[in-house]
Amino acid sequence: MSWTPLAERFSTLPLILAGPMLRRAEPRAVTVWLALKASCRVILRIYAGNAGGKLVQRIEGTRQTVRLGDHLHIVAVTASTTNEQEQLAWGELYYYNMFFQPDNTPENYVAGAFADLDTPGILTIDPSSADPLHRLVYPGHPLPSFVLPHEDLNQVKLLHGSCRKPHGIGKEMLSAVDTMLESAPGNLADRPQQLFMTGDQIYGDDVAASLLFALIDAGNILFEGNKEEVLPLVQIPARMLAPGERREVVQNKAMFTTSTPENHLLAFAEYAAMYLFAWSDVLWPDDLPGAEDVWNVYPEARPRPEKQKKAEITFADHMERLRAFRSTLPQVRRALANTATYTICDDHDVTDDWFLDGAWCRRVLSSPLGRRVVRNAITAYALFQAWGNTPDQFDQPNGIALLEAIGTNRGDELDRQEDTIAEIIGLPASFEGSGELPHSPRALHWYYTYSAPRYQLIVLDTRTQRLYRTPSEFPGLLAPDAIERQIVAAERKDAEVTIIISAAPVLGVGFMEAIQFWSRLRIKDNYAYDREAWNLEWGTFQALLCAVSAMKRVVFLSGDVHYAFAASLDYWDHASSATAKIIDYTSSPLRNEGSSSQMAALAVGYPYLYHLLRRTRMPTLDFFAWDVQTGKRHILKKMLTIIRSRTLLFWWSVPRFLDALRTPYEIVLPAKNWPKRAFKDTLPDRSYRLRYIPDSMNPLNAKDLALDQRHRPRMSLARLTFRLKRIAIRAIAFAEGRLEIARRKLARRSLAAEQAPEMLPRGTHRIVRGSIKGASIVERRLEKRKNRLTEALFHHEEWLSKWKAGVHIIGYANIGEIDFRWTPGAREVIQRLWWWHPDNSECPTLASQYSDTLELPPPDAAPPLP
Repeated sequence: MSWTPLAERFSTLPLILAGPMLRRAEPRAVTVWLALKASCRVILRIYAGNAGGKLVQRIEGTRQTVRLGDHLHIVAVTASTTNEQEQLAWGELYYYNMFFQPDNTPENYVAGAFADLDTPGILTIDPSSADPLHRLVYPGHPLPSFVLPHEDLNQVKLLHGSCRKPHGIGKEMLSAVDTMLESAPGNLADRPQQLFMTGDQIYGDDVAASLLFALIDAGNILFEGNKEEVLPLVQIPARMLAPGERREVVQNKAMFTTSTPENHLLAFAEYAAMYLFAWSDVLWPDDLPGAEDVWNVYPEARPRPEKQKKAEITFADHMERLRAFRSTLPQVRRALANTATYTICDDHDVTDDWFLDGAWCRRVLSSPLGRRVVRNAITAYALFQAWGNTPDQFDQPNGIALLEAIGTNRGDELDRQEDTIAEIIGLPASFEGSGELPHSPRALHWYYTYSAPRYQLIVLDTRTQRLYRTPSEFPGLLAPDAIERQIVAAERKDAEVTIIISAAPVLGVGFMEAIQFWSRLRIKDNYAYDREAWNLEWGTFQALLCAVSAMKRVVFLSGDVHYAFAASLDYWDHASSATAKIIDYTSSPLRNEGSSSQMAALAVGYPYLYHLLRRTRMPTLDFFAWDVQTGKRHILKKMLTIIRSRTLLFWWSVPRFLDALRTPYEIVLPAKNWPKRAFKDTLPDRSYRLRYIPDSMNPLNAKDLALDQRHRPRMSLARLTFRLKRIAIRAIAFAEGRLEIARRKLARRSLAAEQAPEMLPRGTHRIVRGSIKGASIVERRLEKRKNRLTEALFHHEEWLSKWKAGVHIIGYANIGEIDFRWTPGAREVIQRLWWWHPDNSECPTLASQYSDTLELPPPDAAPPLP
């Protein structure tokens, strides 16, 4: 089947292009987002079942769609009530339907006659023949439905995940939510009530060429009626920059630092289309454009002959992954229609390294093209994500002004809508590289809260409110005043537990953060190693811990890192004698696994290495912390004196010396192996104990959590074999290169001999020809052997892919499920991970479990002073 442009299919598509997507849901209000191909007024009605099994309307809301183009109109419509007696109940099941009032409807038109989700041509062309999956309902339910969070923490079930790239490696795991919902049709306690997508819902900087071609095509149709966006600096529309050929513009004009710039999204239409393709299968063609389809339209993108075969293989590989992604979209769409979904942005929603450090901000914001692309991406985020997170913001003057500016913008650069949009989405005009990014008082905020009966939820914006002490230093992910706004001001004293969404793990894997820190000695810029972990900027990290410790029991849900794990922290504040318990559960990716070798090394190799070096499982790490403010500089001098006194123990003293000088605001040092009474005059302000939580479902989780003895020789032998094969391939490649050079020299001499045979001795011509033929035979044999070795290495990678799950770390694509066990005698929070286990490839399963107590540590259990 060949590629079909959207223009030839558009008339056959239903009204709804993406959605309905259930967004914020609470007793007083429920919001549903969707994208339509025509303008209309949308009515949302919420129903509850009565004792007789009939549906009774509870609340209603209506809203006009916002025009993005002639054929793309979006809306987040909220049904709400201010009457407490009419509010929905926590923990109960509700249904919703949507009605569509066309523009220019006569005033006397009967409201009940409006088309709804079951009307032909709205959600599906023929609902009568559609199965429940494509009608977005589950067996036994008449309409899309949802459950509000329970009042009993034991019945609260939350989901979280991040990093979902359409052509990424691994299974697509957002679709597993559909499996969960379908398996619990009648049991409300088994049904997830909230889904948190914690960043990288799209990858603006890493797009398959085939998909970018389809996005450009879709954008041209959806945004008809607008003046085509012309990119500054290059002065051409984005569609004229071919898939695969955008590196120069992205890196040297926009000044971005992504390592995959060839197919970067640039135009607003491209970002908007990407969301539609990520959440719905409606706009997808039956078959994606292949390499020849792209190269026929963009001849300049066709590689040179010697590179074309490799490019075709890459195209085919990406298209296969995209087809697999597209096959899951009906399940994803139904799950998002039936689960309240909340999101937060991370860098790939815009571009890799977005606002990472002060130098990046200064460089990109000073580029008209860089600033334009960032504006396009944040505008798309506001419309496709933030509107559903905080619908109240968009009913207030600044939110209304943003929607009006977007809805009336026809692409005329002389209009003031562009400036209004940039101001309200909080995009700075420029930045010098130090301090905090400036924002207009009119700017919307991306952080938000949600108050459930027994828990308080806080979603952090760690990208646009950072602290940059200097342009090149590690960033503080939240500036001091941002910590006050986003965390301290959101504290709820009556909440039994506080759940905080942070895109990056707060309690990261020490091995990875150590690589990020020490690699600074060799590579100064922060981009190659993604140096934006919380713990790299100690001043901000300590301020964060101080702020959240006041909430006593805190659970962080994180993503970003492309693997899943769990960590906990016991916290003691010695000044107030207060204690706190913090747990960080990370689930990542939904689809974008690291390579098999990388994940095997991290998930299996790192814990095993630690076991070999320390003869222990993953350790518990104790730390002391001091605030070094004005009047306390003597503490630093005291620490340095102690460290210098043990200089001969360089393996101990050098790391502590560097730690002591790491920041002028805080000193954080390991608690072990200090001289006796070292801190008698300088008692630490705080202590904490970090622990990595093992996966209790991992079969290797035996007494010492070491690798099974039977596997160790096999792994060592495999590594040795792999290295030998890799060396052999390099040797063959070198020999092939030398042979090719020799053969070319012989060919040139043969040509010279033909032109002047009298200059050479008799028989030389035959010898040269024979040598050329012999060299060709040897080359072919070497190539066959190299191919066999390469195939063997491929199987080695395939073998390593079975080692992506370790005792602590899961490298497979996954989604996290959060549950509580809450009794008067015990308070526990559990993360269960769903992923495709190699031993059960039929469907995703609950394959990992982490659990820890939220009981507060006793004051006398703090790490002992030396």
